[in-house]
Amino acid sequence: MAITTEQAIAKKEDQVRLKFAELVVRTNKESPRAADVRAISDMLNGNESLELWRAVHSAGQFAEMIVLEDASAMPAIKECWKHRMQALRKHLGAGDAPMLEQRLIQQAALCWLRLNLVEIRYSTVMKQSITLTLGIYWEKRLTAAQRRFTRACESLARIRKLSRNTPALQFNIATQGGQQVNLAK
Repeated sequence: MAITTEQAIAKKEDQVRLKFAELVVRTNKESPRAADVRAISDMLNGNESLELWRAVHSAGQFAEMIVLEDASAMPAIKECWKHRMQALRKHLGAGDAPMLEQRLIQQAALCWLRLNLVEIRYSTVMKQSITLTLGIYWEKRLTAAQRRFTRACESLARIRKLSRNTPALQFNIATQGGQQVNLAK
């Protein structure tokens, strides 16, 4: 059975992806070999159409992992929160959104998680007898988390409005008899 050109290309791409994954594992340590880091850079530059960088967590995904790891909750609860975050991003349309919207959706979801974690801590602290200074600290922290979440949602809404509500291009065409017709595209 002969291998088609498409199959040969797909096989080569799979080999490149596998080598990239191996290099990422090898360099994922405190002091990786400089040659391995250069090899990753060369692979990313030499195979731009493969978008190899997508195989590695984005900074936003990494931040989300850290926030979840640092949350004071049982592992099963954290796992549920991970799935809730995925559902939230899906509900906000991350799968079909352009790259910028995806980043803003991720940011809004992360701010939502942080807001809720601060809200939990705030509620726990406020149940106790606390000093005025500590009360003010937690009020400010909660207010800041709420503000960040609100701004992330507003930014997402603004970008969506700007990208989807572009005004139609309008043409004015003169017809016979001097009649003007407006066409929108």
